[in-house]
Amino acid sequence: MPQPDGPTTVTNSRSPATSDGALSWPTQNAELYLGTNTASVLTRPAPPGDFTVETKLRLTSGPANQQAGLVLYGSDDRYVKLVHSVLPLSHTGGKVTHVTEFGKEGARPTTTPPTPVAYGPMFGGPAADTLWMRLSYHADSAHDEHEVRAATSTDGRNWTWTGVWTLPDAQPLRIGLVSLNTAGATALFDYVRTSQNLPR
Repeated sequence: MPQPDGPTTVTNSRSPATSDGALSWPTQNAELYLGTNTASVLTRPAPPGDFTVETKLRLTSGPANQQAGLVLYGSDDRYVKLVHSVLPLSHTGGKVTHVTEFGKEGARPTTTPPTPVAYGPMFGGPAADTLWMRLSYHADSAHDEHEVRAATSTDGRNWTWTGVWTLPDAQPLRIGLVSLNTAGATALFDYVRTSQNLPR
């Protein structure tokens, strides 16, 4: 991971490479979705306390269904991710649309019966060939939860904030990168930076 703050770990054993100072990672024909956990996640420890992590991502064109971006990762079944996602458009001869997706995977104990693993997305600001991404983390000690808010920018200055996902504080979250879903594109991460959040 560019500009590491600590040791990095790759789960599921597919490592990216560096090129001209950026991390270059071809999208994998692999998933991190419900029971299919074949995709690699490049992670490093998060700093203590509340923080924001930012990356600058360039995703090259390819066929439909690629994703690349940031994650705050507890395990293959407990994480939040903010990705540039390439989605197919039905009945358009292979045309695609580009979106920013802010998703969460985790248990849903309030369903009847409780759901051990569920995934839910929400969508944020516009996508672009070059996209700046932020995940802002807050430890909600009053409710024993991780609280994560997402933002994207197409120019690195003006940000569109999305919603907030929460996860039970059952394990620490690590900062991570993903490049997955379908092979055929390349994600270039120029940097990954973290900063401490001001007290609320």
